[in-house]
Order: sequence, then C-alpha cells, then structure tokens
Amino acid sequence: MTTEVRRPRAIFISVLVLLSLFLPALAAGQEGIIKGFVGDSAGNPLKDARITLSDIKSGNRYSFKSGKDGKIFKVGIPPAEYKLSVELEGYKPYEQPVTVSFGEQHILSVTLEKIPPKIDEDKDFLEGVAFFKQAQYAQAFESFEKVTARFPDSAEAHYNLGVSAVRDGRKDKGLASLETAVRLMPDMVEAYFVLGEEYFARGDKDKAKAAFDGAIALQPSNPKAHYNLGIIYYKSGMLDEALGSFKKVTDLDPGFSSAYYQAGLIHVGKGEFAAAVACFEKFLEVEPDAPEAGRVKAMIEELKKQIKE
Repeated sequence: MTTEVRRPRAIFISVLVLLSLFLPALAAGQEGIIKGFVGDSAGNPLKDARITLSDIKSGNRYSFKSGKDGKIFKVGIPPAEYKLSVELEGYKPYEQPVTVSFGEQHILSVTLEKIPPKIDEDKDFLEGVAFFKQAQYAQAFESFEKVTARFPDSAEAHYNLGVSAVRDGRKDKGLASLETAVRLMPDMVEAYFVLGEEYFARGDKDKAKAAFDGAIALQPSNPKAHYNLGIIYYKSGMLDEALGSFKKVTDLDPGFSSAYYQAGLIHVGKGEFAAAVACFEKFLEVEPDAPEAGRVKAMIEELKKQIKE
C-alpha cells in the first residue's frame, strides 16, 4: 500500500519536469527574431555596426552588433513597435520603424552611407591654402590638384585650383577649373568674378560679360560687379549701357570714385561736356587726393571753356 501512494507522486513530479522543459520553448516561440545584413553602398559587409531597437511605448531598448560578415541575428525580441537605429563610426546613422510580431522573423537589409571627409580638414587642401598665402602658386596648384582628384565634386577644390592656376600663368587650366566650380556650385559668386576678369583680360568680352551677369544675378547690389560690367560695355563701344552701369554703381555706393571718372570720360567722348564736368567734379569731391586729381582739374577747366564757347 505504501508503494501505491508513492507512484502517483513520482508521475506528478515527472510531468512537472516535462512542463518546465517545454515552457521556455513555448515562450520563445511567441517572441520575435531579427535577421538581416548590414553593408555599405557597394554591398560590402560592415561588422560591429550597433543595432538598437527602442520600444516606442515602453522605452525598453535592445542592442546588439552585426557580425564580421555583416549579418544580424537576434532572438527573444518581445513583440512591439520599435524604432530601429544602426550606427557605425564613419557612416551616417540609419533609422527605420520595425514591428516585431509573435513568433515571426523580421528580415532587415541595411545600407549605410559613408560620411564624406571634410575638405577643409584635408592635408593637401590645408597645404594648398598655405602655399597660396605665400604666393607659391605652383606648389598651391599641385596641392589643389591632389585635392580635386579625391574630391572631384567639390566646387571649393576646383575654385582654389583654378585661382592657383591663373596666378601661376596656367590660364587655360585655370579657366577650365573655374568653369567646373561654377557648374558644381552655380551660386559661387567669387568664381564668376575671376572668370570675368580673366576672360576680359584675354579679350573675350562676351564670356566676360556672361560671367559678370552671373555675378550680378547672384548679388544685384554688388557695385564692383556693375562697375566691371560697365567697363566691358565701355570697351565694347556700348556707351549708353556703360553709363547705365556706372550710374548703378554710384547709386549703390556713392563713394565709388572710379565710376564717376569713367562716366566723365564717356560723356567727353559723346560731346556731353556739362555732364562730364559734373562727373569729374563729383570724382574730386569723393577723392580729392587721387593720383588723377591734377589731370581731372585741368580737364574740368578745358571743358568749361568749351561749354562757354
């Protein structure tokens, strides 16, 4: 009779043991599994990328890393709505919403974009700037040429290469680099100024005008751009257009003495002596000690005589 009492107890204990073995498996079956791959834009695997799942409601977080083959595998993620973030030094952070459901696998395919290096921290760029400041334009050109090889889409690199080339006498190379800078960054007003001046120096007035038109479109209140455009008009025989540009200059900057002087010369050429005198007198008012002051005073006296006659 004693044996009959003990046998049901042994059976009961064995059943409990069996249940305890199955319970974790049942629980795991209700949790989610995260699988996938982390790679770069070329498809190369990225190891040690930190993957973080943040439960949107509770704030609980689960963090793990990608393997050396870029693979992701994580079991036991409770069902919830998560924000997935993937981070790796040197790459832009990645985020996306993820829903983990009961007993399901969620497959991820994450592509991380490399953070481009900063050009102003580049060794050759810094050396190029230093060479340029020392007027060592050939060395600056060589440094900036290396920079453009590594940063082919950098307008700043092409601009610095172009200016260095121009100063070093490599005009064609300089103009080509400056044109590239403008193409990459259409609002780089400095490049338009250098292009305009260089094209004008080589006698290509049409391209010079186009360059200064571009500068004025970006900075309509820049008196120097209007002045340079006025000079181009003057040298092209477009006298009324030149006067309009010089008038714009003095409206923007009443102290821009050269604009009064150039306008005075145009009025003399057109036989408009009174207008010429007014411009020259304004020039002397703004810059009484200018190197041209003596000659301008003599012209004023002669013009006044012509007016009386």
